[in-house]
Order: sequence, then structure tokens, then C-alpha cells
Amino acid sequence: MAERVLVVGAGGLIGNALCRAWERRGVQALGADLHCRPGGPFRPLDITDASQVESMVRDYRPGLVALPAANPHVDFCETHPEETARVNVEAALRVERECRAVGARMAYFSSDYVFDGVKGSYAEDDPPSPLNEYGRQKARVEKALLASDPRHLVVRTSGVYGWQWRPQNFVLQVLSALGAGRQLRVTDDVRYNPTYAENLAEVVADLCACGAGGVFHVVGSDRMARLAFARQVAAVFGLDAALLVGVPSVRAAGHAPRPKESSLETAKVAGRVRRALWGAREGLSDMLRRRAAWEEYAETALPQR
Repeated sequence: MAERVLVVGAGGLIGNALCRAWERRGVQALGADLHCRPGGPFRPLDITDASQVESMVRDYRPGLVALPAANPHVDFCETHPEETARVNVEAALRVERECRAVGARMAYFSSDYVFDGVKGSYAEDDPPSPLNEYGRQKARVEKALLASDPRHLVVRTSGVYGWQWRPQNFVLQVLSALGAGRQLRVTDDVRYNPTYAENLAEVVADLCACGAGGVFHVVGSDRMARLAFARQVAAVFGLDAALLVGVPSVRAAGHAPRPKESSLETAKVAGRVRRALWGAREGLSDMLRRRAAWEEYAETALPQR
């Protein structure tokens, strides 16, 4: 019988996709989130509360804890490093300590922002060199987890998109602007790997099933500029790409520095699991196909604020 899984951050983009991926496999997965609908499928959990974390992990006794929960707002992390470190570092390490207490493995979600973008394309063994506070926080947790237990899995990913109960990811921003007929300015000199959340979740579930530990890059197969990706969104969803205006990236006052090219190499994951990483058009086309099912699911299952 498959081990029980605890997904911390189940209401978020990645966490929700993970819950559904494990459900399709018949794995017993408990989702936990800060914001939960009463009577919904997720348990309430504030990961900054040590007693809540201890109670949930020790009562449920999972074999695996997936932790996509974080404060992902890069600019806010830059201006509020101590506040965000309480979630992104201290709480993450608290979850890891509770994993050790019950003998559980951990699947931790990190970011391409642990790199500065100078090299351009990065493998798992390239040393982290973050430009911003968010990347520094992720790198700190990576280092601590890898030193603590070689069974822990660190998943670095990039530009994750998909249906989301709070429309924060880039694709949903493009759909909102173009759907309303608004012009959208998009950087044309930043390259990365847009990653579809559903495909990411399936690949991570495969990695966990085969007991993979250490660092793995799990990102979309296309390495592309942000503007080119936005044009793909318009093409797949039948929207007006002429509303997209390419602009050079400029660091505005109060904004954190970001890498110009943070593409991640994926040969390691391809050598471990058979499931393919999808390109942008494949992911966006699947997202379009799932729209009606997502809307029905969101009405009944997802947390509300």
C-alpha cells in the first residue's frame, strides 16, 4: 500500500495539483492550507504555528510531506526579509523537524531564483547564487534539508501556471488582460521555462513513488522569453496577441533584482522517470481543455477567504 501523504499548501497552485495527482493514483493524501472552506476537503494549518504543525504531522503520521506552501511574492520578500523568512525558512525547517520526528520524507519546492542568471542554463549540481531575498531563503532551506536527510526531495521549478483559485500566475494575468481587451506590457528579454502545474505534479508524484532524493529540476521543456510565452497563451486561447507589447526588463524602485535567464536543465529527471515534461503549447492546450472541469471544482472544493 502506498504511503500516506500530507500536502502543506493544498489550496495553492502547486499544492492543489499535487492533491489531485495523488488522488488519481489512489494515494491517501491529506491537504492542509491556511485558508480553508468549512466542510471542504482541506484541513486548516498555519505553518508558522509550531503546535499546529506538530499536532498535524504527529497525528496523521505521513510517510511523505510535500511542502509547496510559501510566501512567493519576490518584491515583498526583498523589503520584508525577516517577516517572510518566518514562513519561507523557519516554518519550512519546522516542518522538516517534524518529518524527522515521525520518520517521514519531505518533498520541498524551490525555485530557479536560487540562481543569478549569469550562466543562463543550470544543472542540479551548479552552486546556488541568488540575486534576491526570495532566492536566498529558498537556498537556505535547500541546504538544510539536503544536509538533514538524503531521502528528502528538493524540486526546483520555474514560472508555474495553471488554473488557480486566486488568479496570481502569469497565464491568468495574460488571460485577464487580453480577455478584457486591455494592452499588456511584457518583458521580451527574460528567458525561463514556463511550467504547467498539472504536468509538474504528475512528474513529482512519479519521483516520490520511486523514492527519489536530492535535487531535481522539474520545469517545462521550452526555454523561452516571457513575451513569446504570452503570445503562445493568446494563440491557444484565441485572444488578440496584438495587445501584447514587448518591453525590456527594467528594475523599478522597490523591486527585487531577477535573473535575466534562469533556465533549468532536466536531463536528471528524464533519466529517473518516464513521464515527459511538457512544452508550453501542450500545457496551455491541456489547461484550455480543463477549464469547465476546473470551474466546477473551484465552486465546491477550493478555500475561500
